Amino acid sequence: MHEIKNTTKNRWMLEVYLFVYQVAQHHCYSVIGTERSQRKFLPAEMVKTGLILLATLVAVAYGQVEEVLKWQKVEYDVPAEVLQRPNGYIPIGNIPMGAVHHKNRVFVAVARRRWGIPSTLNVVDVSPPFPNTNVVLKPYPNFALNELRADLQPDANRIVTVYRPRVDRCDRLWFVDTGMMEIPGNFTVVQRPSVWSIDLTTNQPIHRFEIPKEAVETGYGLTSITLDVDPTDCEKVFVYISDLQTYRMVVYDYANRRAWRFLHNYFFLNPLEGDYLIQGINFAWDDGIFSIALGNPNPATKFRTAYFHALSSNSEFTVSTEVLRNETASQRSWHGTDFKLLGYRGSKSQSSIHAYDPETEVIFFALIQQNAILCWDTNKPFAPQNMAIVYKNDRDIVYPNDLSIDQNGYVWFMTNSIIKLLYTQLSLEDFNFFVWRANIKQIIKGTVCDPASPPNVHSGQRFGDENNNDRVTFFEYKDKDGPGGGPYGGWGHGRPGHGRRP
Repeated sequence: MHEIKNTTKNRWMLEVYLFVYQVAQHHCYSVIGTERSQRKFLPAEMVKTGLILLATLVAVAYGQVEEVLKWQKVEYDVPAEVLQRPNGYIPIGNIPMGAVHHKNRVFVAVARRRWGIPSTLNVVDVSPPFPNTNVVLKPYPNFALNELRADLQPDANRIVTVYRPRVDRCDRLWFVDTGMMEIPGNFTVVQRPSVWSIDLTTNQPIHRFEIPKEAVETGYGLTSITLDVDPTDCEKVFVYISDLQTYRMVVYDYANRRAWRFLHNYFFLNPLEGDYLIQGINFAWDDGIFSIALGNPNPATKFRTAYFHALSSNSEFTVSTEVLRNETASQRSWHGTDFKLLGYRGSKSQSSIHAYDPETEVIFFALIQQNAILCWDTNKPFAPQNMAIVYKNDRDIVYPNDLSIDQNGYVWFMTNSIIKLLYTQLSLEDFNFFVWRANIKQIIKGTVCDPASPPNVHSGQRFGDENNNDRVTFFEYKDKDGPGGGPYGGWGHGRPGHGRRP
């Protein structure tokens, strides 16, 4: 278990939680003996006190994290005739895949992984009191850009599928259009994948770059991007794109309109850490490099450290952006020691997206098996003991699929319940999609991630423990034909409503 707390107050809170958990587990018995006859009732006053303290604990935790948005189902502000078309709008398939905040607007991406998705890039206005509930999505910057051609032919003036957009310091929204309809059993390459940017002050597209085939075969697997913007020149931008399907990193040089790709073994999944247990469901995913986070520029070299990991891995790796920006270096067959193993995050710590806060120099990780948000101070050794879970919500966090940090010192994260859609049942009567935010300095205060706190250990941990405690017993499903492998072909072939690829 991660070292979650490191102050007297926080240790007390954890003890209260464990105390009341014991009460619930044993129906108000304390475990003194192994036989029921040997057990003794806990005094009613102790139970009452424990429950009150637990309520206080929950209130404290929730007070630091605000639930900003939540939906039972996603609806759109589009012409009524669009919703009435065959496959124009099918609520169950509309799963938000990304959310990023900018100046009281949240941009929400809904990837076209099912029929019936009217718009892939959308926006909502947010304002207190929170949460804003079942807010209708407005296509961004307009519906014309998001509307598919009826014949599904390529069109440079339209976008097909967006996953996780990002905002830069120059008030631009960046994203990758994968160009694909990722429908189970009916994958369709509509057009070449492309990098876009939109001016958020005018709400007008200002750039589109079609990624050449030499850099990527198709857009399948291009599900997250990271922006490397020069601190003084908005025209100097490098975009790093994770390709989880072919285990590569695509680099786009905005100033020179060039793109290239890197291949490295560290981009692959760890085959021992691709088994999952979420919501009581066992399954396996083979997703490779999934997220890239950038540290602050080195004062001397001006380059940054890029932290990256595969989804199906508990390890973190690094490389300098000096390497990534070098197109010639991408052509090497061997990279020497340029790519480095940073270390091991801990048991069951597979992370979807992570992000670096430039002010506190803390990285936040969205942990998909623990339904939690983890932090690590980059100035301390990389070891589980130097990390803290700052928020955990087993009820509402079902696959935390996106996380980002805004320019106001807040970390934002989203969960989309896609596990339910893929493997069990998603009920549109329940709240399924959530967006939270937390003030970074407040949420790390008193934890080992606080820059003011000392590290718990003074050396990093490069690998898992000797007992293999990060392993999950996997009850294998019979595989079927489909891209990527995994349960039911990874995408639901042969079983409607099932599949993978977050």
